[in-house]
Amino acid sequence: MGLKEYVLSRLLLTPVMVFVLLSVVFVLMRVLPGDPITMLEGKNIPEDVLARRRAELGLDKPLYQQYVDYIYSIFVKFDLGYTALERIPVSYLIATRLPATVELAIASSIVAVAIGVALGVLTARYQSALVKTAVRVYSSVVYSIPVFYIGMLLQLVASKSIGLPTTGRLSPVNMVVLDTLPFRTGFTLIDSIIAGRPDIALDFLSHIVLPATALGLYLSGVFTRVTYLAVEDSMSQEYVRAARSRGIREWGVVLRYGLRNALIPLLTMGGLQIAALLGGAVLTETTFNWDGLGLLVYEGILKRDYAIVQGTVTIYAVIVALVSLLVDITYAYVDPRVRY
Repeated sequence: MGLKEYVLSRLLLTPVMVFVLLSVVFVLMRVLPGDPITMLEGKNIPEDVLARRRAELGLDKPLYQQYVDYIYSIFVKFDLGYTALERIPVSYLIATRLPATVELAIASSIVAVAIGVALGVLTARYQSALVKTAVRVYSSVVYSIPVFYIGMLLQLVASKSIGLPTTGRLSPVNMVVLDTLPFRTGFTLIDSIIAGRPDIALDFLSHIVLPATALGLYLSGVFTRVTYLAVEDSMSQEYVRAARSRGIREWGVVLRYGLRNALIPLLTMGGLQIAALLGGAVLTETTFNWDGLGLLVYEGILKRDYAIVQGTVTIYAVIVALVSLLVDITYAYVDPRVRY
């Protein structure tokens, strides 16, 4: 299969992936007990009011008709709908919450890559049985522990010993100040720098340390294993032996030849970890009350607000599908064997 045929097949499969995921979410939300009306107004709501409210939200229609309307609204009208109670456009809520999730994703990725690459390179460099065992245990343990549990441990230990904030993106005073700014991008660090308020920037950085560390530690196990295996494979190649024979120091060989050749699998793994990153963000944001998309999904599930959950999952699905598509195309371009 040529590169063009491979790219075309992946482009055709991407909407199918999104469609399947959205269908699963639709079914799961209807399986949960309760609906937006009873969750918001209680079970003792009068029958006439219940019928009127259900008709307003289209919940009086047969399930198949609701499903058709839902798919038509997303794929044809590109409309994510409105919240059940406040009638706020879901697209507006997502736009206001997305920057917080992006901030957390970037910060936790930096933590994950820094720890994972450092441990992977150290293991490949020293080839000690003790170091290998310790790193293998570390990577297995951190990836198997739920991220919310890591978050609670950090809240318990770090907040008492270091005094770092355990919830929110900013202290209440700075939240008020930031809301009064005439121009906002939604990204707290950028907005505080534009406003010339380094104190708000430092406040934000102190708030993001614990959630970014929790999610970063959770993801670092995968990066550790991938880095170690890729660097170890490179170190057995002929060009590494040639570099050693020229008298280059071992650390120089590891970093210049081993780590450089590990970048492609690392980038690929980084792309594939987007789904895990977004899934972990839901639990991390809930644990640390981080005002992003993950917390929005949690709030939507509690309220059985179908539009919020379905709209947010749609954005998640599109992001994961696009990143997977980009990774697959890049990898197929670099290594033609994956096309077959």
